Amino acid sequence: MDWTLVYVIATLLILPAFIYGGISHIVSTNTFDKYSKNLAQSGITANELARKLLENAGINDVEVVRIDGKLTDCYDPRHKVIKLSTETYDSSSIAALGVCAHEVGHAVQDAKGTFLFRLRSAIVPTVNFLSKMYIPLILLGSILSFTFMIESIGFYMIWAAIIMYGADTLFYFITLPLEHDASKRALEMLRETGTLNGSELSSANNVLKAAIQTYIATLAISLLYFLRFLSYALIFRKD
Repeated sequence: MDWTLVYVIATLLILPAFIYGGISHIVSTNTFDKYSKNLAQSGITANELARKLLENAGINDVEVVRIDGKLTDCYDPRHKVIKLSTETYDSSSIAALGVCAHEVGHAVQDAKGTFLFRLRSAIVPTVNFLSKMYIPLILLGSILSFTFMIESIGFYMIWAAIIMYGADTLFYFITLPLEHDASKRALEMLRETGTLNGSELSSANNVLKAAIQTYIATLAISLLYFLRFLSYALIFRKD
């Protein structure tokens, strides 16, 4: 394989991937804002819905709390907490209920011991540590190889950095199907509980589909950088 060509292609695709990521973020935010203006007929608020869905799922050890920000909603498996942003917590909008149900979907994944969820939770500390290390390593490895001509040490440092970045990319590969599954669970719970009707479910689906695009963009960017680093190392080894 011509790794120089791979390097060039990956480099050229990074900018479009970033543009796609920016557009995805804007679309996700605008879609949330659009359906934040549409209140669900059920009148239930997001924090009430979260507690109801958790109870229905038989989950009694997860707390629901309010946090600052917009679209900062998340599920914290370490502390068993669903964190709903200020924009979501007291809202009965279709967007807020969709996002809330999505986070409950993650809590359900955790409670059921989903393999991918457990795997992601297990590697989070390692990925967080390695993500701070790979850039200094690849820079130092390059300097040692090309400036001081210490090729053996530089070579191993570059490959160590690539493995570290690969762990980061793997994390995004695991995250994407988990996000898709959480959205699927969310729509099922909203439908089964009668929280949203047919047209409201379609609107909530639009909110969740727009959000998933941001994860796709993040994975694409990470994968392109990984290919760029990998091809760089293979070119270096060849030379």
